[in-house]
Order: sequence, then structure tokens, then C-alpha cells
Amino acid sequence: MNYSYPTLSPGSLARLIVALMLFCYPVFLQAQSCPESVPASISANPNTYYPGLNASLPAGSSSIELGAANGAAPIRTGDLLLVIQMQGAEIDPSNTDAYGKGFAGGSASGYLNNAGLLAGNMEYVVAVNDVPLSGGTVSLLNGTMNPYRNAAFDTQGQYRFQVIRVGFYHQLTLNGTLNAPAWDGSTGGVIVLKVVNDLNFNGQTISAAGAGFRGGGARQLSGASGGSNADFASMSTRNFNGSKGEGIAGTPRFINNNGSLLDNGSANEGYPGGSHAAGAPGNAGGGGTDGNPAANDENSGGGGGGNGGAGGKGGNSWNSNLSTGGEQGAIFSEKSPARLVMGGGGGSGTTNNGTGTPGSGFASSGAAGGGVVIIMAGSFSGTGSIDVSGANGYTTVGNDASGGGGAGGSVLMFAASGHSGISVNANGGNGGSNSGGGSPHGPGGGGGGGVIYSNEALHSASSAIGGIQGRTSDNKKYGAAAGFDGILDQQISFAQIPQHIVCTPLPGRFISANAAWQVKYIIVNWEMANEAAVKMYVVERSSDGRNFSQAGEVSPRHSTGGANAYSFKDFSAAGFTSQEQDIIYYRIKQISSDNSVLYSAVVSVKFRQQTGLEAPVVSPNPVSGATASIRFTARNTNREPIRFRMLSVNGVPVWQKQYVPVEGLNILPIDQLSSLPDGMYFIQYDDGGTVRSIKMVLRR
Repeated sequence: MNYSYPTLSPGSLARLIVALMLFCYPVFLQAQSCPESVPASISANPNTYYPGLNASLPAGSSSIELGAANGAAPIRTGDLLLVIQMQGAEIDPSNTDAYGKGFAGGSASGYLNNAGLLAGNMEYVVAVNDVPLSGGTVSLLNGTMNPYRNAAFDTQGQYRFQVIRVGFYHQLTLNGTLNAPAWDGSTGGVIVLKVVNDLNFNGQTISAAGAGFRGGGARQLSGASGGSNADFASMSTRNFNGSKGEGIAGTPRFINNNGSLLDNGSANEGYPGGSHAAGAPGNAGGGGTDGNPAANDENSGGGGGGNGGAGGKGGNSWNSNLSTGGEQGAIFSEKSPARLVMGGGGGSGTTNNGTGTPGSGFASSGAAGGGVVIIMAGSFSGTGSIDVSGANGYTTVGNDASGGGGAGGSVLMFAASGHSGISVNANGGNGGSNSGGGSPHGPGGGGGGGVIYSNEALHSASSAIGGIQGRTSDNKKYGAAAGFDGILDQQISFAQIPQHIVCTPLPGRFISANAAWQVKYIIVNWEMANEAAVKMYVVERSSDGRNFSQAGEVSPRHSTGGANAYSFKDFSAAGFTSQEQDIIYYRIKQISSDNSVLYSAVVSVKFRQQTGLEAPVVSPNPVSGATASIRFTARNTNREPIRFRMLSVNGVPVWQKQYVPVEGLNILPIDQLSSLPDGMYFIQYDDGGTVRSIKMVLRR
């Protein structure tokens, strides 16, 4: 852009005021995720959850297709994201005790440890473009390390991964409970925070309790022919048995969806071989296999979900006392600080009378497991708690069986210090109990304990124990089993956590810069954000815009709460140039704590001659009395007269005077004001060939 200036006659009063040319661009971080160095506080979950849409996302992928988000903050360039495979395991669907795990013997539960086992894979990535809440493609700074997959139920169970916008802060205080949204089959169930410095729990709780894999949904069924009390898998279209829970290997057709029955439709059975009966797919609890499928009236209990510990088996059938309750949700054997899953949901018991509250047999449903919480910080302070426990089965059931408890979820905590004030619970939920109408019906199995990983000892109240089994009307277990204890590992190392974004202090960000001539000096102004790593500002000056020398130094204030504004007065600038049309260039050099250097854009000051009137003003203004004056400063005057005149808003002259200025401060009285009506007026004067005006208000 070219600038031109009017040719001004020689002999005008002085070189005073500058024309500013500003070429200052904000300096933004290049596609990394470090937050601005200001403290923050939150009272609600800051994460946003996008379902991954790629059918297959190989390791090394540089972009991910995302569906519509659950959350309020869209992905922005530089955001830190967590990619996590929520579901992804294959099972043996055979209707034998090899169900799930693929070999005979022991419980009919588990999954196949083969190439299809993707559940729990997770890593941090950095976005290099914006993605709206409606979804789209996110491009990544680096390719993914792990493969990910998204697939609906077919010959295997469901595969789902999600991409979570991480709550990422320089320093953070919790001012309220942070709740994970319940897993909905595509997103949710996780809270993930990263704090560069201190995370103050401030007495608050982070909760993903009962937010994990959902329990099997129970329905009042009257029985039908064709079933066997030795079945481990049956279709949901058959009028008998209880529903399996949800877990890493899939989602059953009927679900206890946060207290209401969800039917995914007959085309979405969810598990190969069927989503009903005792076999436990993956870490989900099995549904009860009724002791008498023809009537579905020998009510057996649902199995508990698993995670760090296996779930408990569901209770026996009513009159026949057969061990046909749901099998135990399996341990997730691949668990590690770099591979976490949610707690498996409990299976439902069988129900023919539909007793309990909620009604229509729903009270026999299984319970949800706990979700996942991942927190990385420089340090922890204060006291607080994290809860990823599984939910309990219903205890309101009457003359029917009960559902299994949800397994505890998973927690990963890593910081340099401060763990001892934080209690973490990843306990399994209790199995459901029932009155049985006075005779034993199958209680639910307890949920398995979850997984807790930390690098230092937590508060002594921390636990990952299994949930207890439900009870009959006479307080008997009646074949139901408690969940097994999970994992509490308080000695993990940094090398075990997922790929870690190392966040060094960011350079400051220049918001603006400008310069202006002030009679005796040039003032250079700039505004900065994110000053934590700034060691010094050096103001540099140049006559050609290329070769700069130091004009002075300014120390950063490092105050928090937003941007800081700075000024530097260059008193030696008057002798730096001798020509009327010379330009002086300035830039600010920011020196960071690691001695790296960042420059502002260059700003320039160009001299031009003017009338020598420095900012004439009317005083007072508004005018409330009978007198006022025009005040201005003149330098190097040649005593040429200046004509002032005052006009009404209609352009009618009401006062005028010629005035010969003197060196320094000039005060020109405005007389005859008492004869003028109140209102607005304009005082005009000749500024070196340019007519300028000052607004004046009479208000008496």
C-alpha cells in the first residue's frame, strides 16, 4: 500500500504530529496445543465429543472424519484431541461354554485376542484446522500411532471410536462437579483434562460414575418353545431369557439407557449368535438364561460387568435352582495406562411377572458400568475426588430375577505431586436384589472393580473393589457372586502413558503495536497476551526498516487476567532524523525465558510539517458558564496569524477572531458566549492549509 502526503509550505510552526503506518499481525502458535498462560476455573465438563466416522483408520492417518458433536466448544486449530477406541473386540458366538473366549472350560465369557481387538487404543493428536459442532474433517499435525475402526454390528459386534476435544489449561481450579455425559453408543463416557501447571481440585468431584457401557434392558416375556436352559446365546426375537449387557464387544438390541428401555431394532441384534442368554460378550455381563424357557418363569439373575476385575455370576433359577444365571463380564486383560476401557454393563435377569419399579419388567435390567477419567497435570493441589464406579442393580424387584451390577471404570492420573489429597473410586456396582414373592429368585451378580493408575500414592480412601452380589428375600446369595476386585496401581511411570504432548511455555502473542510523535519524543505502544515465558522486551529503531539498533528495554509485568499494554518513550528520536520526510521504524523484540526471540511487525513514524498546533481543545467543554477558551501548544512559531471562527449547527458564523500564537502554551478566550443559546457549535481553524474543527457544547 502506498501513502502520499500533501506538500506543505515551509515556515509553518513545527514538526509535531505523525502519520502512523501500522503493519502489525498477530503472532499465533503454529498448530500446537499449549494454552495461554493464564489461570482458569471451570464448574462443568469442558470436553466436546465427536463420533469417528471412518470405517477404517489405519495407523499413520493424517485426518479423521467426524460426525455431529456432543458438547459446546467446537474444535479449533491447535486444539489438543484424544482419539480413543471405545468398542472393538471379536467374540466366539458358539452356543457352548466356549462362548466369548473361544475355548471350552470355565465361564462362557470373554473375547478373542486377535487382530480385531482394538478396544482401549488411545492417543493425543493436535488439530490443524477448525471443525464445527456439525462435524467434518479434522486434519492432524502428525499421523495417528494406532489403527481405529467404526462399524455397525454384522458378523461381529459393534466398533466405535470417538475424538474428544481435551480440556487443556495452563493452570486450573475446579469450582463445581465435572460430570461425564453418559455413553450413548457413539460418544461420551469420558472426561479428559490436561493442565500444564497446577490443577486445584478445590474440594470438587470429577464423576463418570455409571456413565460407561450400559446394562441389558429387561422386558416382561411369557416364554416360547425352542429354547434350552443350557443356552449361552439366543436371539432377542425369542420370547425368553434376559439381555446381555453392553461392552467392548458390542451393544445389545435392548438396553437400560439411563433408566429407560431402548430398542435398537430387530436389525441391530448387536452380538453374533444373539443378544440374550447367559454368555458374557467381552467385558459385558451375560443375561439370565431362564430355567424354563417355555414359560420364562424360572427367573435367573443377570451377570455383573467386568473391567479390572471380572464380574460376578448371576443367581440361580427359581424353583429348579439351576445355575443358569448370566455369566461374568470378563477382565480386560490388555489394560494399561496407555489402554483404558469403560466398565462393562450388567446383564438383565429374566422376568415373566414384570414386577418392580420401573414396571413392565424393566426393574430386572442390568446396570451401567463406570466411564473413563484421564488427568495429566504439572501438579495436583487441594482435596477432591474422582468417581468412576459402576451403577447398582435395582433392588425394587418383586417376584422376578434381578440384573447385574456395572463394573468400575478406568482412571489415569499423572502429575509431579499432590496426589494424596485426591480419593479415587472405581468400584463395581452391586447386583440387584429381589423379594422373590417369598421364595428365592436369581439375584444379580456384582460388577467387577475398575482400574486406577497413578504415579504417586492417592488418598487412602481410594479403591477399585468388586460390587457385592444381590440377595434374595431371605438374604441368600442363591448362586449369585460378587464382582472381583480391580486394579489400583500407584507406581506407574511416565513412559507408560499415551503419547504425551510436551507443552513448553509459549512465546507471548503480540495483539497490537503502534507509534506516534509527541513533540519531544516518539511513543511506542504495544499490547501482549500470554506473557508467562517472556523475559524482556527490547524496543529497536531503524532509519531504513532493515538495520535495527536498540532504543531501550522494558520488563514484562507477567500479570494475569488477560493482555498487558506497554509504552516506551524514545526521547532520542528527535535527533535520529534531520529531514522533513524521513521515516523512523520501530519493532519490539520479545526475548523468552529460553532465550528464543520473537519480533512484532514493524511500525513506522513519518514526519510532516503542520501548523504547529498540538491538539487544540476547548476548555471547559461542555461550557456551563459565560466563558471558555481554546488551548493549544505551539513550537518554533513564525507568528503567522491563525483565524478561528465559531459556527452554529446550521453553519451560521456567530464568533471569529484572528490570533498570533506564541511559543509554548496558548490560551485564547472565547467571548460573547452569554448571548448564544444552548446547543452544539463548531470552532474552525486553518491548520496549514487544511480547515479543521472542534466540537463545543453550550449547556447552562
